[in-house]
Amino acid sequence: MIDSEFHVPQPQLTAYRRSSLLFGLSGGGLLLAVLALFVAQQGWFERQFHVRVVAPTSMGLSVGTPVRLSGLRVGVLERINLLPDGRVTLLLRIPDRYRAWISPRSTARISPDSLLSQSAVDLIAAPINPARVPQEFQVAYTRASGLEELISGAEITRKELNGLLRSTQRIADKELPAALKGVQGVMASSNALAGTIQREIPPTTAELRSTLRTFDETGRAASRTSNAVERTVTELNPELKASLQEFAQLMARSNALLRGLQGFLEPAGRPATSPLTSPQSSPPQSSPLPAPLFKP
Repeated sequence: MIDSEFHVPQPQLTAYRRSSLLFGLSGGGLLLAVLALFVAQQGWFERQFHVRVVAPTSMGLSVGTPVRLSGLRVGVLERINLLPDGRVTLLLRIPDRYRAWISPRSTARISPDSLLSQSAVDLIAAPINPARVPQEFQVAYTRASGLEELISGAEITRKELNGLLRSTQRIADKELPAALKGVQGVMASSNALAGTIQREIPPTTAELRSTLRTFDETGRAASRTSNAVERTVTELNPELKASLQEFAQLMARSNALLRGLQGFLEPAGRPATSPLTSPQSSPPQSSPLPAPLFKP
């Protein structure tokens, strides 16, 4: 047998074939594992139930779009059907383990693509007894606020603000000039009052200072007079006390003299009766002497 440069020895060829077979089997096993994982993720190996949603549009949706419940992926969009009135029916496939949270009282809305997340069908939970949830049912559709609604709302707000600004401008055009005139009049009155105060304050202040100075001098003179009177009374107090004692002694001697004269005049006879007086008339009684003014 003629040897060729492309001739591969039999042992080397056998080893190459074995390694190729092993690589193919490993790749096939890996592919089957990925496929099984995908099928398990789609929930094809467990019991499932279906939810129908009638929506006005399916924009942004396609078969395989995720179905979310409270932000968690719980199923996929299995089929989209067009209705005669132009609306669409969305058939959602959901694993049976979520039956306790999704019921005919739940609602669904379509969340379009955004910078934070992709489009999805969001379900609102309405928990009931899982045994009462049918195998296939329909839930109500609610419209989600999108960019168009925000833009229209912003446009309405802009129109309202423009109207408010125009109304404010009209009010300002009518009321502001009168208000400014009033402010100018008040400022003029204030300036006149300030000028009057500036003219009147210096003379009034000088006169007030003179008055206070006079009052201070008067108070000092009154204090000096009071001190002099107090010293005079203090000096006259002993002499006045001695004079009062001497006057009391003099009045005591006068009272004693009067009592002596009264006792001397009592034994004398009564005066003769005048013919003009009536015999029945009683003799006049002598009036008593005045009481002594001071006691000894």
